[in-house]
Amino acid sequence: MRIGLLGRVLFGAGVPTAVAAAAFGIMLGSIGAVREAQGRVATSQEAVIAAEGLSRAVGDVALAQRGRLLGVADSASAELAAADRVRAQASALAELDLRGAGEQSRVADLTAASDAYLRRSQRGADPAAVLLAAVDDRLDAFLAQERTVAAEQERAASAATTRAVTAAGIGLAASLVAVVLVGIYLTRTVSLPIRRAGAVARRFAGGDLDARLATTGVGEVGDLERALNAMAARLASAREELTASRARIVAADFRVRRSIERDLHDGLQQRLVALALDLRALRAEAPESLRDEVDEIASGLVSATEELRDFVHGIQPAALTDSGLGAALRTLARRAALPVEVRVDLADRLPADVESAAYYVVSEALTNATKHARASYVEVVAAESGGALELVVRDDGVGGADRSAGTGLVGLADRVEALGGRLTVASPAGEGTTLTAKIPASR
Repeated sequence: MRIGLLGRVLFGAGVPTAVAAAAFGIMLGSIGAVREAQGRVATSQEAVIAAEGLSRAVGDVALAQRGRLLGVADSASAELAAADRVRAQASALAELDLRGAGEQSRVADLTAASDAYLRRSQRGADPAAVLLAAVDDRLDAFLAQERTVAAEQERAASAATTRAVTAAGIGLAASLVAVVLVGIYLTRTVSLPIRRAGAVARRFAGGDLDARLATTGVGEVGDLERALNAMAARLASAREELTASRARIVAADFRVRRSIERDLHDGLQQRLVALALDLRALRAEAPESLRDEVDEIASGLVSATEELRDFVHGIQPAALTDSGLGAALRTLARRAALPVEVRVDLADRLPADVESAAYYVVSEALTNATKHARASYVEVVAAESGGALELVVRDDGVGGADRSAGTGLVGLADRVEALGGRLTVASPAGEGTTLTAKIPASR
């Protein structure tokens, strides 16, 4: 049976409660036993007091009886008063709630012997002395028995008190231990896994979709961990498919541009050049009146050829195609409207799509520095490190560039990220702008 998170929490809360309730129950039982024992001790003490009073009253009766036989004045009235005290003490003793084994029967025997002694002594019969001895014997036995009972009850009360204190101490200690253990258990099975899930979720939000959770949680926590892992796996797969798709689009665009460049250069441009040469050849044979028109047409063809050449270079610079990224960046720097320092540290040619992306990053950065940043100096650094091209373009302009505010930087970021790279922009206000691009350059 699967126990969910709520069940585990309730179980964790119930264990200390059950331990505390059991200890409280034992303590209440022990307190009840203490009270009962103390009550029986008090009853035994009352019985001892009543028995001692009965003994004194019986002694007073015997003393008054001897005084009456000797003719002592007021002996008769003293005997009657003592007899009343005997009856009162015997009645008080009989009314006590004595629950010990044989106690009630001993009280009955004692009160019966006392009553028989009083009847005999009032008639002046000789057996009264025998009955007095019997009463004294029963009183001594009863007192000894009650003192024993009282001592036993005191010991029982002391033992019950010890049990109550012990139960309270054990219950408190067990409750604390249970609370600590349950806290540790809930921390390990609930709190820590949730904290780890939160940390990994923050990594997911930051773009690290390769992070994974160890599925150590129980119940709903384990379900959450597995769901987060599955979500990250699906997102990573979707990101890989998107990156591959964007890379294919960029590669296809690059191939189309190269094809257009070749077609224009090898086809239309060569055709225009050939037409211009043909016109120049025909000029010598043309009438004098037409030569100016032929020159004008030839000049138009030359201008069209130059415009076409510039257009072709805009699609893909010849320096980039022929000599690589370093030469293309230096050419771009010479044509810039502000001073540009270029430092290139590349051991060999990079893949064509990587060089093209880097070229357009620098070209767009120089355009932004000239038109918007009001910069007076730009530094371009390109180096290969760890199988990737690291490109940095830094200017001393006004800063404040925001890649989300326009399409230029967004387009550059898309071009770089389509190749699996990353473009970052640092542009504090008044401190210039720094573009950093890192593009995988595996050959």
